[in-house]
Amino acid sequence: MTKKVKAILTILIVITAIVFLAFLADMIGSFKYANREVEDPMERRMSSFEYHLEHQAYGEVMSTYYAQRLDSFDAPAGIEDIYHVAEYAHAAFMSRVYAEKDDANRISSNAAKLDALRGELGAYQYTADEIDDMIRNAP
Repeated sequence: MTKKVKAILTILIVITAIVFLAFLADMIGSFKYANREVEDPMERRMSSFEYHLEHQAYGEVMSTYYAQRLDSFDAPAGIEDIYHVAEYAHAAFMSRVYAEKDDANRISSNAAKLDALRGELGAYQYTADEIDDMIRNAP
């Protein structure tokens, strides 16, 4: 074998070793994502709800609420108030529907429900006024 061939083979071996070490480092770094099922599902659920609340996306809050109710009817510990926000948003929407239909009986029963839910909002009390404004100003 000539010196040129030996030099080329040595360079190829070095490049292969560097690529192998890069892949190995990437694989080791990905192990932190391997245990996603042991992450706290409450933290992920809370963050999506809080994101929607921050952006006043109450339709998304309701959608997430109803999707999670398929898994469990009871609210997970810590997000009961957010569930109440979704219930309040739904009741506020329905009050607009009943007003459009001019259904006085349902309007009065829904008004009582809205008042009860407003008291259960806890730290998210401010959302009631935002939701009411959105419902009132909807086209």
